Amino acid sequence: MKNRIKKSLAELGFSENEIRIYLALTQLGEAPAAHIAKKADLPRTTAISILEKLSAGNYLTTHRYKGTTYYWVESPHALIETLENKISIAQELGTLLTGLYRTDSHFPFAETFDTKTNIKNFIHKIISESDKKSIIYTIDTPGEGNYSKIFDDEIGKFFSVQKTKKQILTRTLIPFGAFRDIKPEKLQIQNIEIREMPQEIKFRSSLWLMNDKVIFFSGNPPFITAIKHEAIYTGIKSIYDYFWDISGEKN
Repeated sequence: MKNRIKKSLAELGFSENEIRIYLALTQLGEAPAAHIAKKADLPRTTAISILEKLSAGNYLTTHRYKGTTYYWVESPHALIETLENKISIAQELGTLLTGLYRTDSHFPFAETFDTKTNIKNFIHKIISESDKKSIIYTIDTPGEGNYSKIFDDEIGKFFSVQKTKKQILTRTLIPFGAFRDIKPEKLQIQNIEIREMPQEIKFRSSLWLMNDKVIFFSGNPPFITAIKHEAIYTGIKSIYDYFWDISGEKN
């Protein structure tokens, strides 16, 4: 059984001497460094160094009595609690690091959101971060339901109000003949310019170019994917500008 314990501790990252100290203290329950060193058959200075490291990692606790430092492991379950706490910290750190990951490199960075709450929060965030009087460039297909299947009319109105407050202009390209599918009330609540692409250009998706991101909307299944990459954004924006120039004004 002892060999199995040593193997498990090693898999958790304990060194050979750390295993000897930890097991010695587990058996002793509570002891000063000199007793632990003797039990582990290690020099006292080595034992103290390891005990301080394990204490800093919350694998054991200490107290001083009459000038002597005593170490102890309260319970083997303390090991579980320590590791669970580290997992929780790692999960939180993973979320925090996501926004920093490769921000100074040339790799594309992509995020996908597939719940209504996460989608709403993401759109709210990028609109909030937009400069006043900025422009959102979109290619949309009215009638496909790429928005309505992701968020309802009330949330859509919320975003329209948010854009209005920041005086954000939306420039939208739509397929030929699709203007008739747009509800008039939606035009009234938005600062929007719409152009219909030439008849030979077919497009059934919904795409935003905003804040150096390319954002793809899907209604079936509902999700959005946001890609941040200068070359990708610039390339698609160049295609967009060409389509905008050859498309017909509708409003």
